[in-house]
Amino acid sequence: MNQPIDQAERQQFVSEIDRNFSVIAAAGSGKTRAITDRIGQIAKSSRARELLPQLAVVAFTNRAADEMQQRARAEVLRAKLSIEVLAAFNRAFFGTIHSLCVRLLESHGHYIGLPPAFDVITDDDEVWNEFVQQQTTIGRSLSDENRRELLRHVQARTLMELGRRADLDVVDLPKGKCPDTSFSSIYKYVAKGPMLQTVPPYQKELERAEQRWRETGDYVRWPVCWSKAKDFVRIKREAFAPLRKWIDQASLCVAAEVQHDYRSFRIERGLLTYDDQVALALELIRHPKVGREIREKSFRVILDEAQDTDPRQFSLLLELSRPPDADGDWLENKIDPPRPGHFCMVGDLQQSIYRDRADLTKYRRIHETLVETGAADALKFSVTFRLDQAQLELVNQTFREILNDRDHQVAFVELNPRPQILPGQVVRLDLQPANLRPDPTGKVSDRRKAAEEARQLGDWLEKTGPEKLRAQSWRDVAILCPRKEWLQTLRRGLRAAGLNVQIQSEKELKGDNPAYAWLTSLLIVLSQPRCGYEIAGLLRELFGISDHELAVFAAGHGNRFQIETFTKGADVVSKTLGLLAQIRLSILPMPLFDGVSEAVRQTQLRERLHTLPAEDFEDLDGEFDALLALAGSSEADGMILTEFADLLRTHYADPREVRPSRADSIQLITSQKAKGSEWQAVIVPFLTRDIRSASPRYPRLLKDRETGETTVLLESSDVTDEITEMLEREQRQEMERLLYVALTRAQQTLVLAFDENLFAKASREIHSHSQLKWLKADKNETNQTAFGSIGAEPVICATTDQYQRRKAETGAHKIDIRLPKGKIDNASAVRTASVFVRKLNPSGLPAEESAAIKAIKYAGVKVPNSTSPALQYGLWWHHFVQRLGWSDKPDEWERIFEKQKKFSPDQARSAREWKLLLTHLSAAENFRRAFSETDFAHSEMPFLWKVDRSRCLEGIIDLAFFSRNNGNCLILDWKTDRVPPDNTETLHARYRPQLAAYWKAVSEIAKNDVEAGQRMVAARKIAGPAVRRGRSSRIRIRSNRYRARPCYENQSGTTRATLMPRYVTDLARRG
Repeated sequence: MNQPIDQAERQQFVSEIDRNFSVIAAAGSGKTRAITDRIGQIAKSSRARELLPQLAVVAFTNRAADEMQQRARAEVLRAKLSIEVLAAFNRAFFGTIHSLCVRLLESHGHYIGLPPAFDVITDDDEVWNEFVQQQTTIGRSLSDENRRELLRHVQARTLMELGRRADLDVVDLPKGKCPDTSFSSIYKYVAKGPMLQTVPPYQKELERAEQRWRETGDYVRWPVCWSKAKDFVRIKREAFAPLRKWIDQASLCVAAEVQHDYRSFRIERGLLTYDDQVALALELIRHPKVGREIREKSFRVILDEAQDTDPRQFSLLLELSRPPDADGDWLENKIDPPRPGHFCMVGDLQQSIYRDRADLTKYRRIHETLVETGAADALKFSVTFRLDQAQLELVNQTFREILNDRDHQVAFVELNPRPQILPGQVVRLDLQPANLRPDPTGKVSDRRKAAEEARQLGDWLEKTGPEKLRAQSWRDVAILCPRKEWLQTLRRGLRAAGLNVQIQSEKELKGDNPAYAWLTSLLIVLSQPRCGYEIAGLLRELFGISDHELAVFAAGHGNRFQIETFTKGADVVSKTLGLLAQIRLSILPMPLFDGVSEAVRQTQLRERLHTLPAEDFEDLDGEFDALLALAGSSEADGMILTEFADLLRTHYADPREVRPSRADSIQLITSQKAKGSEWQAVIVPFLTRDIRSASPRYPRLLKDRETGETTVLLESSDVTDEITEMLEREQRQEMERLLYVALTRAQQTLVLAFDENLFAKASREIHSHSQLKWLKADKNETNQTAFGSIGAEPVICATTDQYQRRKAETGAHKIDIRLPKGKIDNASAVRTASVFVRKLNPSGLPAEESAAIKAIKYAGVKVPNSTSPALQYGLWWHHFVQRLGWSDKPDEWERIFEKQKKFSPDQARSAREWKLLLTHLSAAENFRRAFSETDFAHSEMPFLWKVDRSRCLEGIIDLAFFSRNNGNCLILDWKTDRVPPDNTETLHARYRPQLAAYWKAVSEIAKNDVEAGQRMVAARKIAGPAVRRGRSSRIRIRSNRYRARPCYENQSGTTRATLMPRYVTDLARRG
């Protein structure tokens, strides 16, 4: 049997491109291959040119999206399809949900008042502080009386923080005034036994608080009851219920208000968070006009990693795939489901490991609703192409009871073997007890126990070698941990054994690297010479000056830390401040790259980086060279030192790019980050180590997954036993799913490090919050026998070795391009970092100056803002004419116009100008007269032309016609500006540089006659000058920057004049 047992379902997903599917794909089941095969099938279909640009392939990370796109492109290229199909494929979207949202907001955001450009922020502390400082009042949605009453129970700061982290839609106002609550049942309660220590003191404090509440208008701090007596806790909760319900509802109203105001504050400053992008895109799709326009684009959504998609993201993707006329929320009304072939999702409930972000209940509900309503078919991929036989059997045997479909846990999907599966191996590594000396309290810390485990693991790996692990190199071996901070301990232990390791952190930031942090700090200080806080930090961290020396120098005066003027003194602080002041003065007149390089040289920054332990900080020289190269490119963009320092600081908290794994290094990685990856050998250590979670921040909101009801937790005392139990259950179930991820990453060898001898309690019990406990492998538990019977010695497998060799050889034969050999000279690259091809945009050319233009009295059009009617109309017109097929009949044009007219911001104007265009096209002297219906016509045609070694020209041409016979071309640029009929020359002059640049670029690329013109939509004509390159043309240039001059002589000898900016004439000279 050479086909997997689920091949029929795989083939159905790939081939039936006009049906929707919801696929449950187990670990290693080849979901990426299935998605790329489906895309390949679309590319091979007769409707490929129509369907491919509609694709929206949404992945969880940019890296996953890039891989998907590359593999799909390889499928298209292997199929040897036409260049038109490949061009259509290049218009498909591959990216994250946030990238898709940005694309929607850039195209349609003006409808909801978004700025034309915005930045993404991940660390909003600075923006939040600015917002808080400008807030003068909160609670506008409440009546004055209710607002005053709420602020007696909840501090304004708490309400603000609640709104900052809120994710709320519409919130109802509290019903009526604050209820008059009676606490008599609490006072009547008679405490007995141990409760005498807690209940009577609480009753007295409550009586004082109630008196303050009823007799004054002051803030009331209700006492906390520490009694755990169930009957008293029930009575207390019932007594406070009416008051607490009112407070919670009023708090939610204020939180929703703060959430809205804070988002508006960010938008005004051109700043959006990732959640903003999704929320605003969802607002767009729900807009009665824009939503229809967006759905008219017929998105065909393919969602990968659906289990990690949050409810808002699901709603957005579902709404994108519905018919244009759809209304309401499909999950609520079940009307107008996603169109056939327009929504597919692939996911695995077992690999849902982000409970704070994703919602398994919502995912289940969507999957079931799609299937039950007939909007999609359910498929299941159960054959794993990753796990070998031994690992597969262990997972099937043990996870049936772990992922048991009880208490909201997911159900386990039985894994099936692939054809010709390899034997595989699972190894049990029993670590030995260590004679660790206790500390003065008689205990041995977990940190020291972990160091001992890392030491033993390093010795075992060094002795075993990669061959017995059935790995081709150490790079093919990974060690997975559930906590990032544990990786450092492993690195030290493995390096002590002589092994090379590489950490692939889950959330490693740019600022975590000393090269980035130190250079950023240095440049901020040099650009802000009186920023005492930053200067003191730089002296301490970079120059190693002690806190004592800094304190003695300052003597309580922080303003002494400055480098605007020279500081006199013989102490180390004064000398260093003098050095920085001297550096600042010396680099002020320098270009950015030279100034940064000089500051680095004088502070010996690179040499200081070399003093750091190489085992803790990898490739610091490479990181530093990249920053210097960034300085060079930033100089080319016109940045100065202050701007460059701000740029580095702005991106300080951005995630670092994923680094490729080194051939000789064992990979240390978190289990979370390992999802989606695989290695030939995987080791899971610290099985019995206690896993502690960070304490939650308050205030916080908890949402019931089943009912959708929101619970407000203003402080930790609001957490009831029921809530604690629910949170612990959710955490345990998430960790169980994380273990499923960790144990399904190994292709050939899985090693489990059993460390009860190190981490078990004195009673030999293991911690309740440990991986071994969650695996149900403790004494007398379900999986004790299965894990206890695992073999202890890894062995070499000849069959596996032969398979790996054949696979490597097959992969090598697929590579058609051999990279040139040679070593990159980093020093030379840094020196020439600012020497690179600069991109010029024709639409950004300066306006021309001409005496003839100045003579025309014309009030220039004001540049439209993001919501101006002029901009909206221009966008609509370009979107409309892009849909016209220039070989179609006028009846088809009319159909398209009537369909698009309803989206126009000015339908009357649209009808008038469309009539003008039809009249022109029906005339003998229309712009298509030199071209037949069989000639090529390209709307929104992109181009990139290399001008010389340092410049290139990039742009998009509205419409271009190419003759099949002689290759001659007509370029047309649509202009919707409204100008007086006798003043169109002003508009021609404004856009002539842009048109001339288009003409020159296409002339050089096509090497044929090119004619260019502007179509003034409202002016009844094609605007000149129509520039043409004849075969015997000669281009004469004058040195003036802007001057009317003969631009060419055509074959008939007539000369046409045009106005071209200087750099375009330079291009002509080279032509």
